[in-house]
Amino acid sequence: MKDEKLNGNQMSQQTAEQLKKQVFEYKKLQESFSKRFQQDSNIQFYILSTKWLNQWKKYVSYDEIVANKAPSMQFGRIKLDRINDDLKDFVNQSFKYHPNENHPWNTFMKQSLQENVDYVVIDKEIWDLFQSYHQNCLEIIRTSNGNGKDKQVSVNLLRFKCVFLDPSLIDQISSGKKFKQTIDIEFMQVDRKMKLKDYYGLLQTTINTFQGSFEKGSNSVKLWRYVTDQQDPFKTLYNEIYKEFSSEYINQDMCFYLNAELLTHDKYEYIEDIGIIDNNIILFEFKYGNRLWCVSSQPVSKDKQKIQNQNSNSNQNYNQNYNYNYNQYESLTYEKSCSDDETVKSLTLTQKSIKGIVGLSNLGNTCFMNSGTQCISNSYPLVEYFLKNLYFDEINMDNPLGTKGQLVKKVGSLIKKMWCGDKQTITPINYKKAVGQFQPMFSGYDQHDSSELITFVLDGIHEDLNRVKKKPYIETQAYDGRPDFIVAKESWLNHLARNQSIIVDLMHGQYKSTLQCPTCKQVSITFDPYLIVQLGIPTYKKRTITFKYYKDFFQSSFITIPFDKNKKLPLKEYLKHLGVILKVDSQHLFGYIRTYDSYYDFFDENKSIIDIRKSSKRSQLCFRKLTQEEILMKKKIPIKFSNKYYEGSSSISFDQAGVFILDIQMTLKQVHLLIFSNFQQFFTGYNTLNYKNQVLNQYYTLLYKTNQNYWNSCAFCNSQSCQDCEIKFDDETVEQVVNKALKIDKNINFEIIILWKQSPFKQVRLLDIFNYFVKQYKIEDENNNLTNQFSSSTNYNSSSNTVTLYDCLQYSQIPEQLNPDNTWYCKVCQEHVQAFKSMQIYKAPQILIFTLKRFKTSNIQFKQKLETFVDFPIENLDMTDYLINSNTPKEFHKENMTNNGEINKKQVIYDLYAISNHFGGIGGGHYTAFAKNKFTNKWYDFDDSSVSQISESMVVSKSAYVLCYQLRTNFQEITKQKLKE
Repeated sequence: MKDEKLNGNQMSQQTAEQLKKQVFEYKKLQESFSKRFQQDSNIQFYILSTKWLNQWKKYVSYDEIVANKAPSMQFGRIKLDRINDDLKDFVNQSFKYHPNENHPWNTFMKQSLQENVDYVVIDKEIWDLFQSYHQNCLEIIRTSNGNGKDKQVSVNLLRFKCVFLDPSLIDQISSGKKFKQTIDIEFMQVDRKMKLKDYYGLLQTTINTFQGSFEKGSNSVKLWRYVTDQQDPFKTLYNEIYKEFSSEYINQDMCFYLNAELLTHDKYEYIEDIGIIDNNIILFEFKYGNRLWCVSSQPVSKDKQKIQNQNSNSNQNYNQNYNYNYNQYESLTYEKSCSDDETVKSLTLTQKSIKGIVGLSNLGNTCFMNSGTQCISNSYPLVEYFLKNLYFDEINMDNPLGTKGQLVKKVGSLIKKMWCGDKQTITPINYKKAVGQFQPMFSGYDQHDSSELITFVLDGIHEDLNRVKKKPYIETQAYDGRPDFIVAKESWLNHLARNQSIIVDLMHGQYKSTLQCPTCKQVSITFDPYLIVQLGIPTYKKRTITFKYYKDFFQSSFITIPFDKNKKLPLKEYLKHLGVILKVDSQHLFGYIRTYDSYYDFFDENKSIIDIRKSSKRSQLCFRKLTQEEILMKKKIPIKFSNKYYEGSSSISFDQAGVFILDIQMTLKQVHLLIFSNFQQFFTGYNTLNYKNQVLNQYYTLLYKTNQNYWNSCAFCNSQSCQDCEIKFDDETVEQVVNKALKIDKNINFEIIILWKQSPFKQVRLLDIFNYFVKQYKIEDENNNLTNQFSSSTNYNSSSNTVTLYDCLQYSQIPEQLNPDNTWYCKVCQEHVQAFKSMQIYKAPQILIFTLKRFKTSNIQFKQKLETFVDFPIENLDMTDYLINSNTPKEFHKENMTNNGEINKKQVIYDLYAISNHFGGIGGGHYTAFAKNKFTNKWYDFDDSSVSQISESMVVSKSAYVLCYQLRTNFQEITKQKLKE
């Protein structure tokens, strides 16, 4: 069979072609996936681990082969994991849905996984391709909802706590024979978009798989929701049931009263309408033989006949018997799905009202929604509008951009319950549903952005309440050098001709946008409305570079120093700078990169340090001080080394690894002795030892690490069965060894393995010896001082380099050049150009919202988060110098060319009232909100359903993302002054 040599891998032609075939088959299927995805007949999809997919791409050299390049060193060498092993979660499942073997919901995925970060969605064709080549896989299937472009795959199912009310469980509890005196925690999962009626049907089908005398067919199952505020709901449930059976009356029919809600499809159409949250337990009650239903909706009477009358009603009319006093429970935490306008209108502020200090339940990755909604709910001028029921009279039923009042009604209902109600937690099911209908990106249960949520909700409220019933067509006039005030007022009146609502009144401001051609300097100025001001965060501080510095074989430490990205120096020049810092001659420094899969990249001295720093972000940059012997070498060659030792029949690696510098003219004897010199402290009487007879092959052996596997031979001895090749103690030179190996494998990576056989010290383990010398010679403290010298210049949170909100305001006014994908047409040059664009705030509204641009795109697929600390004022934000016109947009009507906020500028002061915080990184993260309550004048931390009072000193933090300010009026100024006095 012919062999093909592919970038250092000598494998059979058949194997190489098979790997290439996988690449092109996958590429073809992936390119047509979006078209197949939108087909209505395609409703079942597969989940694939991105970790495994990336591993497979390395295995088949996907990127290289697609680019028509030679395969990488990892081509065909990686041992692939089992597909999707990293996605599976192990939970105590209550029972399996029918069919038991392959129902998609019987496989649990880990929670809070992100699409395109942890997994990708593929279809059956792509899955079958992978399965045909890699049989070892875990099948994870999910179904889709919607059609065409609106189709979404329900990947993150609703996981809920549950109890299977099995007769044996009831018997154990009632007899007191249950050892743990609690109920085991069990879980089930379901698609939130499934109709409750269909879920009942699935459960009735599943009964057929149960062992025992369970009643088959329709009306054989009930679902109950049990809620308690106790810390351990399962133990509380156990105690409640046990209490029922421990009373004087012995209930032989095993019926008991439970304060639980019967879930019926007459009341809840979809699973998501139920609003199952963390402290809920869903009870599955299946009819068993001739037994009565276990759970009773009313206290069980001592009269057995009454019990039978209560429970012997068929399931056909249990909906009509759902008359127990559960309304009190329902109003405790849930929005009523049947709330009508009159009910909402009747809600008013009373002494018992919670007045905005209320939590919102997390419905599954909805912390972003809860955070943004708390900011809206504490915008009191808007809240006051809703509390007065004014929005009912302004709903625009004709606006095609609105929801015919559905969104604003749900917002109004929620706000009124948050302020007029008396419950500490609300589950905003209907509100989320309405937001998802207005903006489909929020209809699922993926994590989103709180700033986007605020924007879309406020915009939706505006469209639902737009007082303009018929929007006129307006042709805007060009700037043509006219005064700013004239053009700005004209633009605002044009905006009002199409947009008038409470949102415009309170929250719409006006930008001045300037575009300048880089060629002819032609200028275009427009004045545009805004809802939220996007503020860039200045990053003009010096960056840092981190590397591991090896002073000698055992002494190493991590060092971080400032890095100027504007100085594009070659490595040989940068080493001069580094030598001054490390107090080492720059010619005595050697640099390389060690990747996390133990590959080494040795630098060309002319390579840019900027490129080196970039390539080291996902690996380890290292610098080593050369020994005196290494400095004198004429033709240096770097060789990677590693230490290993035997444990049983296998060899184990030490952490101690690195690079030896050899002279190409050295003999192998000299290589042996050079390496031995690094271990002289290990051996007593080092100078008197005969290395060949007393050390080599007794304490350790030197080996070449072979790059061979089952399809290519050893580059050093050409044997097909070689497992690392012994380095002989002879006069063959390094140059001869290298030349011989390159003839067999031109891309070989040279590595020396020091394989230890026994410890030089009796009764002392090798690992302990290495650890001892590493600790004894460690220079961490010395080099930490180097790091600390520069910490003040690299720490964004240090007091001397604080970035303030004013810095961000000024930074956001700096002109930026448009990118090639977003050019501007210059009428003078008559071509599209990358113009310079600047944005200034012309006017600010009564409620001014800032979003700090913490998330920036680092490449096409990924974003990164700026963790820069931004200091912002809680009171007295002075916007005077950052506004061109100090009046609000509402005051345009009383301004003219000689009397306006540009000419007669006044001081403009804002006070902070709410913040949306983001914690963590891009892949996951968590949102909370801080808000100052209108009535108590105190700050609160809103973390989903949890609400706690906080001190004002905690409000400013590096997690701040969205900042909400309110304009201070003269009346407020007078009130504040009186309070101070």
